[in-house]
Formats: sequence, structure tokens, C-alpha cells
Amino acid sequence: MATARILIIRNGGLGDTLLLWPAIQAVRLSQARASIDLMGVKERCQLLVGAGGADRALDVEGSGLHLLYHMDAQPPPEVAARFSTYDVVVAFAAPGDYALAENLSACGVTEAHVFLPLPPESERIHVAQHLLRCMVQAGLAEPGGQLQRLPLEERWPRRGRQLLGYGEGRDEHLVVLAPSSGSREKNWPPRLWRELAGRLLEEGRRVVLLDGPADGEIVGPLLRQLQAVHGADRVGHCHPPTPCDLAGVLAAAPCYLGNDSGPTHLAALLEVPTVAVFGPSDPLRWAPLGKHLEVVRADGLSCSPCDEDERRRCSYRQCLEDVTTDSVHQALERLLGVPV
Repeated sequence: MATARILIIRNGGLGDTLLLWPAIQAVRLSQARASIDLMGVKERCQLLVGAGGADRALDVEGSGLHLLYHMDAQPPPEVAARFSTYDVVVAFAAPGDYALAENLSACGVTEAHVFLPLPPESERIHVAQHLLRCMVQAGLAEPGGQLQRLPLEERWPRRGRQLLGYGEGRDEHLVVLAPSSGSREKNWPPRLWRELAGRLLEEGRRVVLLDGPADGEIVGPLLRQLQAVHGADRVGHCHPPTPCDLAGVLAAAPCYLGNDSGPTHLAALLEVPTVAVFGPSDPLRWAPLGKHLEVVRADGLSCSPCDEDERRRCSYRQCLEDVTTDSVHQALERLLGVPV
């Protein structure tokens, strides 16, 4: 299929956006001459732009897309004109957004496809596999293909080294730790983070705690406790202001450890040796994608994985409490091939 202009719409969190990467790759492989735009949160979509990926990242804010979710929508001419330039639009939208495809077609889009962003709960396949399958159904891609590393602009690792506090070299004794996530229910307990970090520091490692916009209440106390014992020169802190800065920090890191979170997905796709601690999430659906990855979770629990309602009702997260520092430490050793 020779398609001139393709628009893919996925408005979600960092991890949700990154799981589009295999689908974007497959579309690029099948539609080598096409122009592929990706619309969502622009600074997140930007991570999927480059060799083997999309051509442009567009911000859903200000696009007028929200005007196309209603039956009998009459979008302003400038909104219709914006979407009419595309031959094919593939949008991932919530259940009930049935009017979107019809309204995109009314704007002049030749082919409009709307899919659910997640596979049914009854179908235990990976979310990335579901997204790729949607592209195949839309006639834009072929199944299969080999996962490639995310494209990385040269300036990002340089910026990452600056944020980590070292120059052109590489601190091979550094481990980047991300103790938080977008959901409190998915976080490994702070006392276990403190125990593992202390163990790494006693073995001669240096650690940097990574945090995001809402992570201060977890990272701040942990940082102070570790620095009080081991010193600020051994325990650092990094707050990348943008997803591209975050990519640079992770690309400059010899090793990364995090919860089920967007930064963990990003580290794995950048082929950084990554350990992901999973609790209530199902790794069959949500595991990060990468060549150098270990997922650590507690086995033998009938309550894990569970859905979001069950997570909110759970008062004691045994699925996370039972993930031992020994098991995480051993995963780090296996990834690096040497004792950490």
C-alpha cells in the first residue's frame, strides 16, 4: 500500500506512548516512503521520532481533536483542514468514542481507523503486540519484525551526562534508581529501596535517585537518609525536566532499576541493562521491551496480577513486599555479568 501521509494518535502516559514503538517501526518498514506523524503529548511522542520511526511529533493540545469525539460534530474549518491532509488516520481511543472515525472521515480523511488502546482483559497478550496488530488490521504493517533500539539524538546523552554530574566519560560504578512511578500501588516499598541502595553503596557503587514531577515525597526522604549515612558524593539526585532529558540520563547510565513505570520502559528500549520490579501489574501485558531486561516479581501469589479496582482496595501489597532485595540484587548481577 503506497500511502502518502499517515497520522497515528495515542494520547497517554510515557509508558503508553513508548509501547507504540514496535507498531511505529512496523509501519515505517512497510510504508518506507510515507510521511508518518505521531500525535499525543508532543514531548513524549518526540522519543519515537527518528531513524526507523515517525517523522514528526504533534501535540494533541490545540489540535481540535477533542471536537471530533461527539456525534454530529461540526468542527471549525481549520480543524477539518488540519486532519484532511492525511490519507490514513489511526487513533487509539477509549470505549464509546465511536463518533471519532466518522468525524475524521467527514473532515476528508480517506481512511480512518479507531481502536481500543488495550487488548481485552480476557486476552493475555502484550499491549505492544495489540497495538501492532491494530496497525496490521489497518493495512499499514506486516506482523513480526525485530525490535530495534529507540532512535537517540546525539545531544541527549551529552545532556544526560551533564545532569548526572560527569563529563564525556562514563561512570561504570553508577546505578540509576527510580523508586517511584505514576501509581503508588506499583511502587516497591521505600524500606526495600533503602536496603538495596545501601547494599550497592557498601559494595563501592555510586547511586543516583531519579525523580519526576510527583515523586518528591518518596525520593526526598530516601535521598536524605542515604546521604546521611553514605555522603552526598556517593548518593546523587537527578530530576530530568523533559522526556528527552530523561532519555539522555538513561542512555548515559550503565545500569537502571525501577518499578513498572514510564522511565523503566524507556531505559529498556534504550537497551540500558534494566531491572524492573513488578507487583500488581501483569508482565505478560506490561513488561518493558528490551534486550537487556530482567523483570523481578514475587511468585506463587493468587492475587497477583490484579486489576486497578483490586489494587485500590488492597491494604497490604504482598506482591511488592515479597520481592526481596536479594532477588533484585541477583538480577542486577545477571544483567551486568559481574558482581555488582
